[in-house]
Amino acid sequence: MLAPAINTANDLMTQALNEIVRLDKYANAADNIVIGKLPEDPEWLASVRSRTAALGDAGVAWMMEKPELWSTVLVQFTNYATAFAGVAQLAQGGKVGTAAQWVDLLNQVLLPQLAQAVAQTNAVDVRVQKALQRFSSIQPLLEASINEGWNELEHEEQQMVKLAAELTHLQDKVASLESSITSGVISSGQGVITTSVKTIYSIVAEGGAAFSFLSLGVSVITVGKSYYDLITATNDIADTLLEIAALQLKASEEAQAAAGTKLVLQLVYNLEKSFLAIQDVLPQIAAMWGAEQEKVQSAVEALQSGANPQTFFEIYSFPTANANWQAINDFAMAIPSIKREVGKPVLLNPLDPI
Repeated sequence: MLAPAINTANDLMTQALNEIVRLDKYANAADNIVIGKLPEDPEWLASVRSRTAALGDAGVAWMMEKPELWSTVLVQFTNYATAFAGVAQLAQGGKVGTAAQWVDLLNQVLLPQLAQAVAQTNAVDVRVQKALQRFSSIQPLLEASINEGWNELEHEEQQMVKLAAELTHLQDKVASLESSITSGVISSGQGVITTSVKTIYSIVAEGGAAFSFLSLGVSVITVGKSYYDLITATNDIADTLLEIAALQLKASEEAQAAAGTKLVLQLVYNLEKSFLAIQDVLPQIAAMWGAEQEKVQSAVEALQSGANPQTFFEIYSFPTANANWQAINDFAMAIPSIKREVGKPVLLNPLDPI
């Protein structure tokens, strides 16, 4: 049949959507990282701030480029479904019946549209790889600056490792409560809840006073339940915040800062994972288009070799294939229309835990 399984196409689009959402989240977070200064600000920390700013610039570049890239992927489904429906309408109206007429329509209407879908999806994949390169080029530089700080403070390594581990655990736990958007959510018109989650990391100075050092904000998506409800019901997060505060009391100001910068590095790693994931799904979508192109080309060759349109399966099942394409297009058009509700903001502060 000249159409993929509906679930196959919808699942690919859903997978791509989730990766786009993750990319948006981390790119936006990269642009909103604020790293303060210590009373005696070390040189390595100034370097971290500079390279974090470059990370933010890469995040802004992605956010500006993303709408065009994502719409290009989705519009291929609409364009092809529209072309397919046009051919189906001609056939249903009795305006096409002979093998020669079918060959002309498949050659002139469907194959060019499929070639465009393959080319456009591959072109988006190339641009996504270039966006990844912008982030990847910053990663080793940022890592080098952070490691420089850790090397200077090797006498406090044990405290820093423990503190960084708890901060990473906090970030991982926040991410684990996020929902993936499923094809069922998209098809049903069920909304998602977008919540702003901000982590404030303050440095505890001598005498117990504290001053703001790092803030990191992300946007988290949940389905059915608000993120605020989920996080306040999770004892692990509250316990982690308390443990971070306790560990900070045992470390110098600079050691606390060095441990905190690991949050930024973890963000970069998460960005890279998201880009690698979308680079996997985009080729799969292009391959799906390529498979449809091969099916139509094979149908053309069969008709040219004498296949009877009245009994040839690919032509006989054309109405069913058209129904599939219209269902796939409905799904593609539903993606940008997902209902979004703004959830109650969440603030995570180890010195003022939930």
